[in-house]
Amino acid sequence: MRSIGISTLRRLANIINEAIDQIESVYAAADMPLPSLDAPFNPADPAEALLQSPTVEGATLNIMAAAAQLSATVASPVVFALHASQAFHISACLRAASEVNVVEVLREAGPDGLHASEIAAPSKTDPVLLARLLRLLATHNIFREVTPNVFANNRISSVLDKGKPSKVLFENRDARHTGTSGVAALIEFSADHNMKGAAMLADTMLHPKEGELPFNRAYRTSESIWDWLHRPENVYQMQRFAIGMQGSIALESTDAIHKGFDWGGLPTGSVLVDVGGGTGHISLAIAQKNPGLRVVVQDMEDTIKDSKIYWREHLPSHVESQMVDFQVHDFYTPQPILNAAVFMLRWIVHDWSDDRVVKILRHLRDAAQPTTKLVVIDMILESAARVLDSGEEVIPGSARPSAPAPLLPNWGAGKAAVYNLDLVVS
Repeated sequence: MRSIGISTLRRLANIINEAIDQIESVYAAADMPLPSLDAPFNPADPAEALLQSPTVEGATLNIMAAAAQLSATVASPVVFALHASQAFHISACLRAASEVNVVEVLREAGPDGLHASEIAAPSKTDPVLLARLLRLLATHNIFREVTPNVFANNRISSVLDKGKPSKVLFENRDARHTGTSGVAALIEFSADHNMKGAAMLADTMLHPKEGELPFNRAYRTSESIWDWLHRPENVYQMQRFAIGMQGSIALESTDAIHKGFDWGGLPTGSVLVDVGGGTGHISLAIAQKNPGLRVVVQDMEDTIKDSKIYWREHLPSHVESQMVDFQVHDFYTPQPILNAAVFMLRWIVHDWSDDRVVKILRHLRDAAQPTTKLVVIDMILESAARVLDSGEEVIPGSARPSAPAPLLPNWGAGKAAVYNLDLVVS
């Protein structure tokens, strides 16, 4: 019997076991239990905060990568590929569950759960179909099937909770996401709008037309996604997208935002310009820890309206002290702020071709002072190859941490989110 396969399995298992030891050690030292998969997510639970500690984050990344690679190693390649090809059903079921407010109905029912017929009643949807889609999600550890056809929330499903009474959500569908964390909006938008575009990826590759993206084929429009979202008939889509971007902060380490740049080193009264900032949720998080910063949030008119509401709700002191301004601005036009200490571009660069990014940056450079800093917050796609290009090693700052062998060097499934996002914006 060849030993290479066994050795690989053992090495992957060892990575998982070592990571489990690290996590359990952290929780034992804090005298806390690890949050249960079967219980709803509680962001105020101190045990949840421990998951963001560097030790636990690193161990979690190794577990996610090793567990996925272990499954791929032992599974039938045909079955594995087929499962991958049908993953869209998970997205479709997630959106369906969120659209009919299943999580909120189950939250009100309590931990014992509710029969599918009762879950379906407020939305007047087919209980048999609803049970089937919830069972698929429960099979993937999203929701919990307590007894046959009786479902309850678990730690993962509960992040879709919009935090409102289900009755309110059913009565005012268009305002379901207003005033929420944005996570449900982000997941709905991804499983709706983004999935429709993804379905056109192969067609766009096989039959390319200049300037046409999968989004254009899916929605039969020559407009950019931004122009399309700003159509009057797409106001709900635009609102859901904007609120979903607030929820995207959950995808980032708070340390990365606050420690990636020395915000505290800026003099009091320094101006931070959040270029294309959406509702300004990232600059708001920065201002919460650095109240001496003046903030200018720039975006399109409809988005700026939402931004004003968001800041009044989440940081009214900055609004009342006139330490934040809201400015309608197209970043393809000259930058009007000439005294910025920092221009910040968060999740902007990845949306545009190189020539358009150069145009955006040139306007910022023209408005910059000699001391103005440019802060770009975005995601870098690492190669899945262990051997680097010959030129990559000589680029200053290009050194990257690599996952322990035999894991894929980019941590594989542990960091899949950035590769998904890459295709969303391509």
